[in-house]
Parts: sequence; C-alpha cells; structure tokens
Amino acid sequence: MQAVLSGLRTIICMGVAFLVWYVLVVIVKTPQTLLGVLVPVWLGGLAGGAVAAIFSARQGITMAFASGVLLALGFLWVRHGIYGLGLGDNTFLTLWPVWFPPAFYVGAYAYITFLLSKANNDG
Repeated sequence: MQAVLSGLRTIICMGVAFLVWYVLVVIVKTPQTLLGVLVPVWLGGLAGGAVAAIFSARQGITMAFASGVLLALGFLWVRHGIYGLGLGDNTFLTLWPVWFPPAFYVGAYAYITFLLSKANNDG
C-alpha cells in the first residue's frame, strides 16, 4: 500500500511541475532562448519539489529528486525517442529537461528549510 501511495504522490508532483511548465511555455509563450527555456523548467521543478515536501517532509527530497528524474527521462524519451529530434547546434539548449531533477531537489529543500525555520521561530 505504501508503494502505491508513493507512486501516486510522485505522479502528482510530476503533474504539478508539468502543469506549471505547460502554462509558461504554451500559454505565456516564453521565447525560445536559453532563459526562456530554463525558467519554465526551474519554476515547474520548484513547484513540484515543494509539493513533494508537502506530502512528506521526511521523504520529500528523495521523492522530489525521483520525480524530477522521471519527468526528465519522459521529456527526453518523447523528444529524442519518439519525435527523433537531434541534439542540434546548442546541446545545452536541446537538453533542457535535465534541469528538472536539480529544480525539484531545490524546491523540496527550500520548502523543508522554510518549515524548519518556521518551527524554530514559533518554538
């Protein structure tokens, strides 16, 4: 039962990150520059990591990093495996999904740090 719950939480974290990324890329239409590509990834990853820490402060960082890795692998599989896109001239710009795991990690770590500082100030 714990594995099913952990899997559902991971899917929800990935869904939150994807939703934030989608809103910024498709609806807001960020430009196809390095900053325009990385900002949605980082904001989505921060949101997904915070959601992972909300679910479980003890397992939040681990769950966040795993969610980031799964989301990055999913994006890379769709982009390069299914659509067959090449690396192109700018590899850093092409491999933007690899920034999901660190963004998730930072989001979870920041939320847990916030909770700890709030607990220290209240106590």
